[in-house]
Amino acid sequence: MNSDSPALASLPILGIDVSKLSFDACLLLPAGRKSSKFTNDSSGFARLAAWLKQHHATQVLAGLEATGPYGAALLWHLHSEGHVVCQLNPRRVKDYGRSQGRRVKTDSTDASLIISYLKGSERLTPWQPPSQGLRELQALVRRRHQLIKALGAERSRLAVCSCPTIRDSIQDLIKLLRSQISAMDRAVELLVLNDAALQKSVRLLRSIDGIGPLSSVTILAEIPALSSFDRARDVAAFAGLTPALAQSGTSVKRRGHMTKEGSALLRQMLYMAALQAVKSKHNAFHKTYQEFLQRGKAKMCALGAIMHKLIRVAFGVLKHQIPFVENFAALSPA
Repeated sequence: MNSDSPALASLPILGIDVSKLSFDACLLLPAGRKSSKFTNDSSGFARLAAWLKQHHATQVLAGLEATGPYGAALLWHLHSEGHVVCQLNPRRVKDYGRSQGRRVKTDSTDASLIISYLKGSERLTPWQPPSQGLRELQALVRRRHQLIKALGAERSRLAVCSCPTIRDSIQDLIKLLRSQISAMDRAVELLVLNDAALQKSVRLLRSIDGIGPLSSVTILAEIPALSSFDRARDVAAFAGLTPALAQSGTSVKRRGHMTKEGSALLRQMLYMAALQAVKSKHNAFHKTYQEFLQRGKAKMCALGAIMHKLIRVAFGVLKHQIPFVENFAALSPA
């Protein structure tokens, strides 16, 4: 556990494995471990609070994996109750389990594994709730993405449909979806316009070559706790933009690839931003891209490097609260 936080080391540790309808909790106390299962709703949260009180755990260090929306309400509940909560990278917890020779996987053992992971971690970043503006932005951006996916599906159906009645139905739905997407765009624009902090962050991000209106709000929405990261490399890892290599001796040498953890929507937007950034021949991103190509790297590999650079620079401009400049790498934290 992080030696810089002695207060954390003294807290009972609560490991939680969350699913859609329920969650398993494992509590580490001086006398041993206690386990229980709760429903993933307000009544389950109340039972959890009573269970912790029963074991005299008035404040705990809780950890749960960031696996979609199922744990969001529980995160808020634990934070509001005064507990220290950490949202954990599922891949790192899984890798930790493998390193410990773990062979049994159940919901209860997952909760117990999280306890061990928290005890062994050198650096823990407590979860902090995003501002109201960021929460609204995240909801709007994700809803827009859902509508875009639905629009793509309807267009695919229209392309292969020969029944006039069904074609009319699909075209009506396409028209409605386009209208809804426009409504989301207007809502995002209005939200940013009326929130000074969001407006400033968007302006800073848009100073970066390739980052436009949509990619800037997506970065803010998908990494709402960007300021809680200490290093740019941690943000890149969170976004799934760090390379995963498999090399051993002379027999194992697989091509490196992105870990692809975190938000797929964020990577999609960064890919589009990278394409835009390398178009101009007068910026550092284009130069880096060409250097990768000259070294014999594939175009997708080179674009992946630009995506990685973009998210690190995005972290830098928000961390320093200054617009992007060409020599920003000298200013950006590692």
